Amino acid sequence: MFTVSSEVGRLRQVLLHRPDLELLRLTPANKDDLLFDEVLWARRARQEHDVFADTLRERGVQVHYLADLLAETLKLDDGRARILDHTASNIALGPTLAAPVRAALDDFDPATLARHLIGGITKAELGLPAHSLLLSSLDDGDFVLPPLPNHLFTRDPSAWIGHGITLHPMAKPARRRETAHLDAI
Repeated sequence: MFTVSSEVGRLRQVLLHRPDLELLRLTPANKDDLLFDEVLWARRARQEHDVFADTLRERGVQVHYLADLLAETLKLDDGRARILDHTASNIALGPTLAAPVRAALDDFDPATLARHLIGGITKAELGLPAHSLLLSSLDDGDFVLPPLPNHLFTRDPSAWIGHGITLHPMAKPARRRETAHLDAI
């Protein structure tokens, strides 16, 4: 159980996201759509993040990683269904892609699924046959689910107040799945 009773008190626990696949997939061609001004150096970002997380731990702060919590949630039938219902819905992907993408994602183990829910997944990685005009029009490297590099900013889609949490619907399409991940967790 989490309790937040002060915004200036001692930090005991924190939710972080360690940069991973999503930053490797941030390119000059997609950075604007993904709400980044520049392409980040993923390896350096991970190094700096690790120093930051280690510094927090040295000061007695318990670090929770978003990807780990998401993978744990995906081990639970209800959690997995909740996330996949949102991610692979007719509204999100359209009626042609929703069912086959959902089936393909449901075959992934929890850790792999969590990595791709955050890092994005391409047509080739899904391994779906081109059974529709839409799938036929996608190149193998095109994203069916775009990466979520803004998961770095774990503070944005939620606020922890007292014994509760508020979840914030994100205005930009590039960030909307972030809220669904926190909601399921």
